[in-house]
Amino acid sequence: MFARQSRYPNVAAKRTRFLRNFWKIAALPCIGILAAKLAAATPPSEVAGRGLEGWLQDLQSANETERLRAAKTIGLFGAPAVPHLIRLLDDADDAARYRAASHLGNLGPKASAASEALKHASKNTRSLPVRMAVGYALSRIDRAGPWFPPLYDGVQSPQRSTACAAADFFTRIGPPAKKALPLLQTILKKHSRQGGDYHVRGAVKNAIRAIQNQDKLEHHARPSGGNYSRRNFVLPASATVPSPRSREEAAQRPNILWISCEDISPNLGCYGDDYASTPNLDRLAEQGVRFTQAFTPSGVCAVNRTGIITGMYPVAYGGQHMRTVIPLPPGVRCFPEYLRQAGYFCTNKSKTDYQSQPDLRKVWDRQGAKHGDWRDRKPGQPFFSVINLTITHESQIRHGEGTHAALQQNLRPNQIHNPTLAAKHLPPIYPNTPETRKDWAWYHDNISEMDRQAGEILQRLADDGLVDNTVVIFWSDHGRGLPRGKRWIYDSGVHIPMIVRWPGRLKAGSTNNELISTQDLPPTILALAEIQPKDYMHGRIFLGSKKQPEPEMLFFHRDRMDEALEFMRAARDKQFKYIRNFEPERPYAQHIDYMDKMPTLIDMRRLHQEGKLNPVQSLWFRSRKPIEELYDLLADPHETNNLAALPEHRKTLKRMRVALETWQVQVSDSSFVPEPILFERLTTHKQH
Repeated sequence: MFARQSRYPNVAAKRTRFLRNFWKIAALPCIGILAAKLAAATPPSEVAGRGLEGWLQDLQSANETERLRAAKTIGLFGAPAVPHLIRLLDDADDAARYRAASHLGNLGPKASAASEALKHASKNTRSLPVRMAVGYALSRIDRAGPWFPPLYDGVQSPQRSTACAAADFFTRIGPPAKKALPLLQTILKKHSRQGGDYHVRGAVKNAIRAIQNQDKLEHHARPSGGNYSRRNFVLPASATVPSPRSREEAAQRPNILWISCEDISPNLGCYGDDYASTPNLDRLAEQGVRFTQAFTPSGVCAVNRTGIITGMYPVAYGGQHMRTVIPLPPGVRCFPEYLRQAGYFCTNKSKTDYQSQPDLRKVWDRQGAKHGDWRDRKPGQPFFSVINLTITHESQIRHGEGTHAALQQNLRPNQIHNPTLAAKHLPPIYPNTPETRKDWAWYHDNISEMDRQAGEILQRLADDGLVDNTVVIFWSDHGRGLPRGKRWIYDSGVHIPMIVRWPGRLKAGSTNNELISTQDLPPTILALAEIQPKDYMHGRIFLGSKKQPEPEMLFFHRDRMDEALEFMRAARDKQFKYIRNFEPERPYAQHIDYMDKMPTLIDMRRLHQEGKLNPVQSLWFRSRKPIEELYDLLADPHETNNLAALPEHRKTLKRMRVALETWQVQVSDSSFVPEPILFERLTTHKQH
């Protein structure tokens, strides 16, 4: 009638929990690593739910996204795809030819049947990127031939995307590209000098590392003294303050204040982080609404800011690669221009970081650090003011001891975070080392300083009598600036805090659990100002009388990050995250010079080489990625147990896969066009 009771129920319960957690933390990741190794050795019979024949059908599609997605995918089937890749070398689209040659190069000797077709293609194309891809393929198949010249041309190209792609091909060739070393070392020196391109420098450095077949650990010591601080927030000098508008007028067209910060996840007290000390933002949450499911589409700043200023997903027009410059599509304008047309006074202090070059005189009434924000407006004029707080940037976690000591002087003694106490707060993906604990403590110190600065801004708003008729929105530009956070589309890189205060319109101290994207900010702001959002905008209105329904899912993208080439997409609902890796042959932990300076990552690379990371921490150092990843975020918030291969999750996998593929077609995902080809198209367009 009753289950047998243990004589030691607490011990039994602990043992049960231990075994359950051991299975989650150790066994499943080990199975994932084994599965990845088997996948590398054996080509799959299906990729993302379809066999080779299914993907070949999409090659006939009239839709470019569907067609190029198939061209990007079929090479994953290995040797059976070679005849189809050979035919694709004659395609009229350079993007398809580039993909075909790249796949053949990845297959190496298994694609030897393509040798003659590749030689023919090398003589019959004017596209440098295509010739680079063909040279890469031939160098993997026929090492005796003179196949490097197009790669030499590419790596010396003034176009960053072309140079990085060429260096990446050399990285993939590895030691057989030894004769390219003198040129690569010359280029490295060139870009190491002032005025050089640090992205190309990093890509060439990675190529040299691969050719020399060594992954020597680099040590970037944390500076002992002071160094550059990103404290660019300065209170404006006192100025004549225009009188507030009437409550009735403000109800129709409220003032809007954005306080944005950089590189933080929801590590605030109001989000339940008991290591945090953020009294001002906690108070703002008590006065407004705390959004628990707010995200950025990408894990990196400039890409997200590009999406926000246009209202469009950057993948829709080529702005998704980190540190690119892409023109705005015809008819697309930066959204503050519409606010200015409607009579709003628009200011930005001071960061732009858009991956296009709009005329900022059209975008902002005031731009830069030296202005009075909303205080410079005319009497009775509504305003939209953006103030960007940069003290939480990734670089400020690893800044100098002297610089951080100066920062701590701004904080109350009980706000200074003791690294010793950080251990129990570390996410399980990080090793518990002294440097990691210090990084986590300094990350929180920086957040406390940002909170103090936000408090000054909010107090100034109150001093000007503007609290009642101003919508305040606080948000971060992406997740925390630590390994597997910033730059990644796991929740640690895209889940952000967002707090909105709108007195009289939003319930104070409330919580909103709807899925929110920063792509929703532009249409929402326009709607609050009684301006119809533009049809090309991809977000939805999430505040006010014109609020639109919550979406079933949000979508995410990861592409070239500085020098590291990448192509990941994701869909997320409130429970599951689905990730499609379009380049599973690339490791997660590619080297990025800027990222590699973080002490936590330095420790992780060292401990990985010493075999001292646990299975969860080792996941990020796998040599290949799975083609698909699926995570139950409620059970596995750190996304370490991939459920994609489990039969019981097949229905969820298919549902989210279809949603992602549909979204890619809807937004015309431009990453299926290789970045160097995309810039060739832009150049050709300009010439005509």
